[in-house]
Amino acid sequence: KSVLRNSNQINQKIWMNWLFVKTLLMQLNDFLGAPSSRHTPSGKRLYREKQNGFMLEYYQLYLNELETVPALYAYPEKEGPFPPVLYLHSHGGDFSVGKSELIHGAPYLASPSFAEVLTGMGYAVWSIDAWGFEERGGISESELFKQFLLTGKTLWGMRIYDVISLIDYLETREDTDTQRLATIGLSMGGLLSWWVTALDSRVKVCIDLAAQVDIEILLLHRRLDHHGFYYYVPNLLTAYTTLAIQEKIAPRPRLSLVGKNDTMCLDEGVLKLRKGLDKKYQSMGSPENFSSFSLTGGHMETQEMRNIWKQFIREHL
Repeated sequence: KSVLRNSNQINQKIWMNWLFVKTLLMQLNDFLGAPSSRHTPSGKRLYREKQNGFMLEYYQLYLNELETVPALYAYPEKEGPFPPVLYLHSHGGDFSVGKSELIHGAPYLASPSFAEVLTGMGYAVWSIDAWGFEERGGISESELFKQFLLTGKTLWGMRIYDVISLIDYLETREDTDTQRLATIGLSMGGLLSWWVTALDSRVKVCIDLAAQVDIEILLLHRRLDHHGFYYYVPNLLTAYTTLAIQEKIAPRPRLSLVGKNDTMCLDEGVLKLRKGLDKKYQSMGSPENFSSFSLTGGHMETQEMRNIWKQFIREHL
């Protein structure tokens, strides 16, 4: 009877914890203004070509009910299924570049391209144009921001929604092992990486570069203008802290890399989040799953960072 009573108490505790987390995630989605119902995703391959050491396919995906989403799919020249990595492109203020950053890189990214590196490691890589970028251009970011606010949504929430819907789509494909799924990105892409992982437990490994930003520290030091307005969610700080959102990733593997000279990731905030997340992962018995480093460099990916994230993804995915 004692064993049964203890077992019931444990099960009730697990259930209450799950319900509490689920409620928090629903509230967070409410702040983001994401659609209340999920769109049934699908996709159409446009064409395929051979690149240097990997195959590349161009897609038009149906991830939301407003517009189609151009996408790239890079994978090794062998039979799948492959563990998928979602490459979430940066912002950079250049709206002519989105998903193609996966193939062509950027001045602030290390070489060779993420597509070449990740496919060479045996992973498949997907990348989509975020709202307003590359093939989804023709409308300014500020107008998109206003449009979504007027219709009960947020631009940040809609960008996150497309990534989560992409995961839904990948689960329909036989060439994809969604039990081993990772996200990676720099700057805006890094922010998307940890936000999506916090909201979707299907992401098993999270890597963010130049994106460890504590909103409260920005507010304290009047540095909010150091980040684009697209990122700000009305009323968010009335119910959440940056740490509280990131804690939802634990105990899954998470790697966060920033440059010591990165003025967009204030060191005070980086250290605050590192301390809080170290404590969270320790409490969950998985301290080895969280790593955070401040390294030489600024708002960029250095070769040192690349070596670290390659080793991390090998170990955890």
